[in-house]
Amino acid sequence: MLIKETWVERESEEQHCIIGESDLYEPFTDNIKRLFLSLQREYGKCTSKVYQDTPSGIIAIGWVFEKMVKYSDCNKYYLQETWIELHDSKPDTKTTYHYHTLKG
Repeated sequence: MLIKETWVERESEEQHCIIGESDLYEPFTDNIKRLFLSLQREYGKCTSKVYQDTPSGIIAIGWVFEKMVKYSDCNKYYLQETWIELHDSKPDTKTTYHYHTLKG
């Protein structure tokens, strides 16, 4: 199992600003319950699931956590959401080469 984290500053119900994201990485455990509890301790209360549209319908692929976080450059706080996506493996990729033709 792999996970990806996306950190979002939630400015309002309608407006979100992505402030960073991780690459896919292997978490410390494959135990979903242990992983969930660890993420909840780090990122705050779980407020929703992360959903993905697929050809066979909408599926839940992770969780949304939220907590108040202090800005690094002032004494104010903002609501940070952390979106966690669970993956079974790395995505498939295809490489296409576009060669330049030398003349002469």
